Amino acid sequence: MRLKPSKSLRSLRARSAVALGAAVLAFTGLALAQAGPALADPTETLVAVGSDTIQDVYNQFALDAAGNLLGSYNATNPVTGAAHEVITPVDGTAHVNCSYARPNGSSEGVANLRLALNPASTNGGAAVAPVAQQGCVDIARSSSGPGTLQSNTGPIVYVPFALDAVAGATGPSTCTPSTLCPSFTANLVDKTTGAVTQVTATPVPTNITTADDFTFADLQTLYDNCATVTEGGITYNPGTATAGQQQIDLYIPQSGSGTRSFWASTLGFNATTPPACVHDTIVGGALATQATGNNLVEEHDGTAVATDPDGFGPFSIAQWISQRNGHNDRRHDAILHNLTPTGSTTPVSPFSNGNPTTGSLNANFPITRDVYSVVSYTRVTTTTDPLFSLLNGPNSFVCQDSLQIISYGFALIPSTCGEVVATLRAAG
Repeated sequence: MRLKPSKSLRSLRARSAVALGAAVLAFTGLALAQAGPALADPTETLVAVGSDTIQDVYNQFALDAAGNLLGSYNATNPVTGAAHEVITPVDGTAHVNCSYARPNGSSEGVANLRLALNPASTNGGAAVAPVAQQGCVDIARSSSGPGTLQSNTGPIVYVPFALDAVAGATGPSTCTPSTLCPSFTANLVDKTTGAVTQVTATPVPTNITTADDFTFADLQTLYDNCATVTEGGITYNPGTATAGQQQIDLYIPQSGSGTRSFWASTLGFNATTPPACVHDTIVGGALATQATGNNLVEEHDGTAVATDPDGFGPFSIAQWISQRNGHNDRRHDAILHNLTPTGSTTPVSPFSNGNPTTGSLNANFPITRDVYSVVSYTRVTTTTDPLFSLLNGPNSFVCQDSLQIISYGFALIPSTCGEVVATLRAAG
């Protein structure tokens, strides 16, 4: 089975009919499952891979652009949740048939872009084999910036297009009546082998009942120091709780995730070798022992915290709102929490009006970040290259697609959308 991104409405209808006939249609994250060679593979002028955080809005950009201008590949298989399976874009820019492991997250997407621009790059270590061939990636979606590889003269550049924020998430506050927490099919991905097992999972009420009282300093203490914090009269222990304490299982997304890197740099711990109390596999609740018991935590997927009553982890506010709005919903009743910034005693809601049902992203939340399209600097500054009209400047196609940016949960950045600046360039 092959997975291809959405294309023009005409080809979308034709390919959907083929897939429906084979009973494998899956319209998830605007990616389609295609069965059989009934139609020739489309040729995408521009191929985008990488971040889960912005994959859904990028899939919408591809649909809005129409034709075969842009193909956006999800971070994982949109049907099974499998990671690192081989995808085979036909890249119209490079005029080559490509075959490489689906990049799962920002780091892997950017690493493959580097290798697609320069196969001899020494900064492509995050890419999983088989890696992208030369010319086979045009855009890497990223939810984190250049980091330590920033270089004012580097050959790649991070082009911002929207604002996101990241909040702590837990399972639901209540599951009474039980209809509030319906069971769902969880795709459990083994961290070591990548094997996928589908199981039935059910959300449970959280034991982290005073998470809305957490401060920024609390999160640093928990994640960076593995030390206890007390809020609302409850002492949370990220190690092993003793009598009178409440266990808190601290989660981060899978390796390669931009949200993992961003959360780690924000709170001060090492994303590559996190503290012993910080987990990227499910360690509590019913799913901890399901399948291999080595099941990855995928970013912006509520499975881990919704099924582990002691679970707590980062979740993109934009992604949560996007999923609330009906775009590839995988929250599974996970809820977002307030956070009190340093120097304040007033909690700040993730939502502009304080209401998770109707609110938009609160741009004043204590933990915010830009999200980026990462591309060749030379190409995005060449007016005849399709990347220029797609991404460069406030009048670019992506920056002008503002209603979709809002629909997918992000906030607009009118003064910096599409800017191409030296401080956001990076080594190749």
